[in-house]
Amino acid sequence: MLNIKSTVAIMAMLPLGLLAQKDVVSAYNANQDGDYLKAAEFIDQAILDDKANVKEKTWRYRGDIYLNIGGDSSLFAIRPDALKVAMDSYLKAAEFDEKGKYSKERSERMDRVALVTQIYGGNAYNEGDYPTAAGLFLDAAAFGRVLNRTDSAMYFNSALCYDLAQMYDEAVEQYLVCGMIGYQVPDVYTRAAQAQKAKGDTAAALVILQEARLDYPREQQLIIDELNIYLMAGEFERAKENLTLAAEQDSTNEIIWFSLGSVYDNLGMTDEAVEAYGKSLDIQPNYFDANFNLGALYFNQAVKMVNDANDMWKPRMSKSEATKQKELEDGGKAMFSTALPYLEKALLENPFDSATIRSLRDIYARTGNDEAFLSMRNRLKDLDSWPARMQGCESIQDEIERSNCFCSLADEIQVAIGSDSEGLATKMKAYQRAFSACFQGE
Repeated sequence: MLNIKSTVAIMAMLPLGLLAQKDVVSAYNANQDGDYLKAAEFIDQAILDDKANVKEKTWRYRGDIYLNIGGDSSLFAIRPDALKVAMDSYLKAAEFDEKGKYSKERSERMDRVALVTQIYGGNAYNEGDYPTAAGLFLDAAAFGRVLNRTDSAMYFNSALCYDLAQMYDEAVEQYLVCGMIGYQVPDVYTRAAQAQKAKGDTAAALVILQEARLDYPREQQLIIDELNIYLMAGEFERAKENLTLAAEQDSTNEIIWFSLGSVYDNLGMTDEAVEAYGKSLDIQPNYFDANFNLGALYFNQAVKMVNDANDMWKPRMSKSEATKQKELEDGGKAMFSTALPYLEKALLENPFDSATIRSLRDIYARTGNDEAFLSMRNRLKDLDSWPARMQGCESIQDEIERSNCFCSLADEIQVAIGSDSEGLATKMKAYQRAFSACFQGE
């Protein structure tokens, strides 16, 4: 009978290849028994042997073992590299499978590696661990490339998570990857520019928007975002030059004419603004923004005339002063009438826009249309109810603007919940609906 020391000595004399084969078998058995970490110890020892690590089976077993570790959340916490090790092992196995005998089996398991990685990314996102989620989504995208597919949503998810984590350089990089593969364009360029602005690099944001507009010259959000950079910097002349050039290149683009009208408006160039808004409406008569802005321009002129007339009043006025005052009053009333059709058209396009309703209410009050005045006043009251606000968001056609509307509404309701517990159940229901719709647009 052999003692322990003799047994060890005999084992030590066995060829390394046989020891490695024993480790492979032990790894397989431990994996079958569900002892995945022990199986990993055996298989990692086996691949150190030059005879074992040139066999497809060794690497395939290793992939299976680490896939099992990765599929168990408690074990994955211990070995967060498990899914990457699994994928690398399957790829290594493919190198030694010259006839492709196990290619289908490997492909199915590699698919599972990618899927499990996505799931972990989603879990990390739901837990608010955005940096981890972003890394996992990128891993999933990389695994997709290995499988000769482009998992576009994974790049977008990683960008969104980096954005939420305020890791703006990484967010911009992934947003631009989405742009290159044509996913969620042109929205990703807007998001990339916003991320650049969030880190304080307005110049880089401007470059992104300008380059994106070469491919999407009619995209309203890109034009407006670029315009806003100029407006925030007070660079109205630069904005005017930029948009004038754009209008020359594409004179049928109603968004460019509208944006140019906005710049003229800010520069106090009223006649030019009216002309630009008019050209926008010639191209697209139902364009809400152009109708509203042109109506607002005339409305503001009317208010100024009325205020100037009121400022002229005094107990005794000369005939010429009285005449001038009357001219201003009549001019203001006429200007209100000029503004009216544009604002009414705007209301048809967006029946829940409070600024439009408020302007129309004031015009009807000043022009003596009592019935219409009461109608607008009641509409404003109705807007205070959450269901009406929901309808207002739902009526917006642009996906990004609709999502932003719901996000803003969710924030407002959340504040209302915190400040007043009355009608809490109704508010919570409205909040959940708005919050859900907000993230559908993400």
